Formats: sequence, structure tokens, C-alpha cells
Amino acid sequence: MREIAATLFRKLMLAPLAAAAALLCLQPPASAQDSSPGDITSVGLEIEWVDAQPGESIAAEINDAIARTLQLAVMEQLGASQQRLEANKEQITSTLRNVLDLVLNKRGMKLQSIEITPAERTLVRLAISMSGDKLESVAVDFRFPNDTPLLASISAQDRDAVSASLSAKLAGTPVSDPAWVEKMIVRELLAEMAQRSEYAGFDTLVLAIPDAEAKAIVTLLPRAGEPVVERYFVKLRSSTMLSMQLSDVGSFVGANMESLRGLPVTFVKAKINPICEYLEKETVFAPDLAIASPVAGAELEIIGVDASLVFTVESEKFRLSASGRVDFNRPEESARLDFSAGVRVLPYADVWGHGTFFPGEFELRPQAGVGFRYKGNAFAEFGYDFKENSGILRGQLNVLPDFYLSAEAYTEDKLKDKNEYGVTYI
Repeated sequence: MREIAATLFRKLMLAPLAAAAALLCLQPPASAQDSSPGDITSVGLEIEWVDAQPGESIAAEINDAIARTLQLAVMEQLGASQQRLEANKEQITSTLRNVLDLVLNKRGMKLQSIEITPAERTLVRLAISMSGDKLESVAVDFRFPNDTPLLASISAQDRDAVSASLSAKLAGTPVSDPAWVEKMIVRELLAEMAQRSEYAGFDTLVLAIPDAEAKAIVTLLPRAGEPVVERYFVKLRSSTMLSMQLSDVGSFVGANMESLRGLPVTFVKAKINPICEYLEKETVFAPDLAIASPVAGAELEIIGVDASLVFTVESEKFRLSASGRVDFNRPEESARLDFSAGVRVLPYADVWGHGTFFPGEFELRPQAGVGFRYKGNAFAEFGYDFKENSGILRGQLNVLPDFYLSAEAYTEDKLKDKNEYGVTYI
């Protein structure tokens, strides 16, 4: 990761440095002719940042690049000779100062001092100060093929985390060399994205705008050959609201599901929970639902390249339902219409009125009672049928979003032939 910075330093440093070191080697003092090579085993580097220090990534790269340069100058150009270094210490120090100061000035830094201590482990101490404007933060923005509020929401946490990481690594970096800062931002950002497995299905393009408050735009394009979401299915469910009340909800949910089409399957799978949370949170603001105090629940599954969403909306205040059916095994009561209306009196309890109408016989069975509900998963009701003069019990258990068990039974034995038990799969 640090090879880029090292290469930049070496390209600018090594040409004049090598020439100066070669001159020393070609014209060594008499005492250096007999020096034994290899008496310097390593070169240590200590950098003191005066006043302010650049971001951890830049500081590490500058340290690494200078260390490589010193290694080449002392161990290779001077033959690792401690005696030769001591004999030419002043000239070598001056050459290193000029070369390092030239490169650091270009980067918005200044070499304040340099001190070389020849030894078996030769130590070089540098004091470097910062000059000019410095990078304070990096704001990262993600761009998808279809930019929507949903995609912005589900990627917000990742975007903020990448911004914070880049700001920590690069804050304090001088911005006097925009091209260099731009390369640093791009490199660090690509490294950050490579660590996020949920984005592995994207090709990542980065546009960096270096400044004190730098910006980076990350364009995410599905990688060629990567499986993407091709179709989506939406199923709206409610036991307390009418289908006509959910028309706007259906349009909203469908539009958001459309924005998932064409995205890598791996990304959508990784973001199932944020997708559901966004849909649940935003749906309750639909104007037509405000009076009902809606509570939404979403369950999203990815099957192959298909996305299937079961979306449930329940009212916290009221209960409305209407249904019709034809019973072919009961000719005398072949058609049946059911209507219910209820008001919530406790968090899980309501009072309700119900009517069952048989058009063929033109018969109406009015009922009233109390019901108990557990979210959208189950309910139990006890009421009185005024036409049949009997108590009535109803219950339903949702085993799965599309599969439930139901029962309706009269308390009078003489009406047991009217009891009903059902298994329903939608």
C-alpha cells in the first residue's frame, strides 16, 4: 500500500542523491581507502513532527519513503561503511538536507533539521514542520446506477464509516500538492472499499477533489458477470385495514423495490435489514394512513435473482375488514359477505362489530364482541351473534406471512354444523 509514496519519493530523491553519494565513493579520503565494508548493519530513522502531525497514513508513508532512501544512500551508495560516513558526514548531511527539503517542500512540508549519528546501527533524526493549508476531513458520497432515497439510506452507515476512516488517516496532510493528495485519497478509499464484502459485486470508480475539506465520489457499478436482482414481488397484508387504504403504500413500496433491480444479489442480501427498516419507517408517513396510526412490518427474501417482499401494515386505532366468498358445498348459503369494524381500547384489545350477510337468503347476522391481538401474528375474539342467539369464538394464527390457521365456532351445540376451521395459503 505504501509503494506508491515510496516510489514518488525515490523518483524525486534518488537521482541527485545517488549522484552525490557516487561522488563521495569515487573520491574518498585517504583514510577511507582501507575501511572495511559492511560495518553499518542498519539505518534507523526518527522523525519529529514540529507543531502538527499529518494523518497516520501519510505520516507512515513519509517515514517509510525516507527510510528507504536512507537505506539506499548509506547501505548501498556508501557501501555500509561507517568510516566513510564519518569522514564525509558533513557533506552527506548537506546533500540529504537539500534533497529531502526539495521534495518535502513540494508536499507542503519543510525539513527543519537533520542529524546523522554514525554507528553500527546508524541513526538519522529529522525534524519536519508543516506549511500551508492542511486537509481537515474527507466527505465520501456513494453513487449507484439508480440513486434513490432508499439506496442513500441503506448505504449511509457505510458512507459515514469510510468518511471517518479516511479523515482519521489523512487529516493534517498538506494540500499544496493536489495531485499527490488526490492519489492518496483514491488509494485509501479503494483499500477501504476492498475490505467491505457487501460491495464486492461492484466495480468501484473514485473521483477525488483535494481541498482542506476534501470530497470523494464513489461510483458503484455492478461488476460484469455478477448475479443481479432481476425481478421483485410485493405482497401487501393487513388484518386491520382495507386494501383500498393501502393503495398508496403499494405504490411507494413498489417504487422502492424497483430501485433494487440491477444491483448485485450479494449487496441486496447484505442490506435486507436496512431495506426493511427504511420501508417500515417511511411508510407510516403516508397521508391517507395518518388517522389510523399505522405500524408496518417488512420481510424480504432473495431467492436466486428474485426479491420477494411481504409487507404488513396494521392500524393501532381501528380495525376494518371486508371479504366475500362462495361456498360450493352449501347451495343454500352459497355466497357470503363479511364486514368488521373495531376500535382499539387497549394495546392488544379492541371492541368490534361484525356482520355476515348471505345475499341468496337475504339474511344478516349482526355480531359484537371483544378481541385480543398479538401484533399481526395472531388474534382471538369472543362475541355474540344476535341472529343465532349464541356466543361465537374466532381465532387466527399466522404460521408464515402467507400461511395461517383459522377457526370460527358457536358456543351452542345446535349450531355446530355452522362451525368452520380453515388452513389458508396465499
